[in-house]
Amino acid sequence: MNTRKTVWMGLASAALALALAPSSQAQVTGTINISGTVSPAVKLTSGGAATLAGNTSGGVTAQSAADAALATVVDFGEVGPGNTNTYVCFTQPLFLRANAPSTVSAAVTAAVFAGGVGDIAKTDIGFGFQNLAAGGPNASIATTTVNGAFNSDPCAAPVVAGVPTFSATLNSIATAAPGTAVISSTGAISMRGNFNSPSNEADVDLKLAIVPQAFTIGTFSATVTLTITSP
Repeated sequence: MNTRKTVWMGLASAALALALAPSSQAQVTGTINISGTVSPAVKLTSGGAATLAGNTSGGVTAQSAADAALATVVDFGEVGPGNTNTYVCFTQPLFLRANAPSTVSAAVTAAVFAGGVGDIAKTDIGFGFQNLAAGGPNASIATTTVNGAFNSDPCAAPVVAGVPTFSATLNSIATAAPGTAVISSTGAISMRGNFNSPSNEADVDLKLAIVPQAFTIGTFSATVTLTITSP
């Protein structure tokens, strides 16, 4: 038998076998399909320390730190003729965040007023929002508006003969939550960052005011509830 021919035939068979064998390098690419969802989200928190001015007693007795859940307790103190200041003025800073259109509503609940002639009433407590501003570079208030009469400073309301004329009062808002729409945004407020970021909130001050007057002797109390929602 021819040795050269045998070797050549063996090499040819081996080459054919290699050619027919599947290549380990044949598949070199692949794909991964990804998806996700961004849902509407809103957040309303304390914007920092509340203040009370013009009071001769009482004060802010409990409050929340900035970006904590809003839980403030305020005693207006003396609001009769014994207080000779023009106003007793309460200011509560608020932070608003939303990645979608949103509405802030207000309601006054658990209201206890005597209801008699000469008694202090909800109509004697001015209510408004002031100083709306973007809280940082990742916030926008371009589509945010304080609605109607609520865009007023009750602590600067005109007073004639000791009696104020408020643009809006506690009597202007609903008595059940979520309540009356007071701030509306047709677009997003927060543009980037999470809802604990220090630069994507709208800042606004809630203000309440009482002009001390010769009301009938007594006391009053109420709870103001603020709620932010997205359609």
